[in-house]
Parts: sequence; C-alpha cells; structure tokens
Amino acid sequence: MAGSVVGLSGQVTVDRGGQRYGLRVGEQIYTEDSFLVPAGAKLKLRMNEGSILALAPDTSLSIDYYMLDTSGRRQSAGVSLGGGLLRAVTAPASQPASFEVNTAVGTSGARSTDWFIEAGPGFAQTSVLYGSVAVTSRSTGRSVLVPQGTASRVDAGRDPTPPRPVSPAEFAALTDRTEGGAVPPAPYAPPPAPTYNPYPPRGPVIQVPIPFPGGGDRHQDGRGGRGDRGGDRREPGGRGSYPQ
Repeated sequence: MAGSVVGLSGQVTVDRGGQRYGLRVGEQIYTEDSFLVPAGAKLKLRMNEGSILALAPDTSLSIDYYMLDTSGRRQSAGVSLGGGLLRAVTAPASQPASFEVNTAVGTSGARSTDWFIEAGPGFAQTSVLYGSVAVTSRSTGRSVLVPQGTASRVDAGRDPTPPRPVSPAEFAALTDRTEGGAVPPAPYAPPPAPTYNPYPPRGPVIQVPIPFPGGGDRHQDGRGGRGDRGGDRREPGGRGSYPQ
C-alpha cells in the first residue's frame, strides 16, 4: 500500500491488475496503480509518509515504487507522468531519500520540495515553488538544478534549459489547475460580538430573616420569634406602637 485518496472531483479511474475501477475518497492506493484523470476531474493523493500528489485534469500517472523504512519514513519513491500536470509536495525525510517523477523526455528528482511538473508530447517542464529539483534529460544525461522560484524545460533530444524566473501569476495558474480535488474548508466566520443586556440574569434570591423590633425575628406569618414581646397577642396599631 502506497497511500490513499484524500480528494476527488469528477470520474477518476485506476488501473489495478488489468482491471479498471472508479476511485472514491478514502480508498487505499498501491504501487503499480495507474490513474487516469479526465477533463473536468481532479485527484489528490496522500502518500503513506505524508507527501501529497495533486493531479490536474487530463493527467495520467503511475506509481512505480514507494519504499519506506520500518519507521514509516520514505527511502525512495518513483512515479511516471504519462501526460498532464502534477503537483508534488514531498514530505521531509530524516535521511537522503529521493522522490522521482519520470517522463518520456527526462527525470525530475527532489527531497523536500513543493513543485510542479507538466508533461506533453516531446517536452516536460519543472517549476519549483519551494526547495530545489534536479532535472535530467533522458537523451543527453545532462542535469540542471532548478532552485526555488524558477523553472526548467526539457525537450526531446535536448539538454534541460537554464532555470528561468517564474512569476507569481504563473504559479497561481498552476495551483488553480491542480487544486480543488479536496472538499474546501468551511469559510471562516468570526464569532458574533456579545450584545448588551440591560437586564442581566440574577442569581438565586436568598431570603434572610428581618429582625423584629423588640427582639427575635419576624416570621412571614406575622408571629414573633424568640424574645418577641407579646408574641401571641395582637400588636397595637398606630404611631408609638413600638418601643422607641
């Protein structure tokens, strides 16, 4: 097992053991699987060591090998891009561990990098968003190191071109073509501001006995408590009823 499907839009199929199946989110993928992403569809894979592969529409990709050590870290990995556009966000490794993308005209290898590679009839172009990628021509064997923010193209029978700067608009277009295979997160909404309440809730009401003049406490039924003068007789009314 090499990883799983974490994002999908449209009808994407996988060729496994000579049989073609439709993919679903959460499905496991294996070495020697071949994926076909038709027009209008996208696919996103999460490999077992954490790397992310995002496939644009009209892309075909095969997983050649994916080797991990006993701790689950990548030792070496290789995929073949038959055509289309692939974005690879390769997870870092604690030791030198290559991640190679093979095309008809060359090979691109990286370790911990965020990069794009597009393959078409007779060419392949590598664009590096973060990190660096070594691009090698299959015909001449010549290589060039493509640093962050640049791109190199290999045409059939030729050496890789010297790295050239890639504009933010070019990277944005590549990202737009490959992203979107996953369910978008819910938009952020700040919590509502607390509203002013002129009548805040109050705690429980505690009734305390009220001292009755003359000693003791006055009960709710009008009877005097202990020490109430004349507790069993009716109190006189009018002014001067209570001792001064």
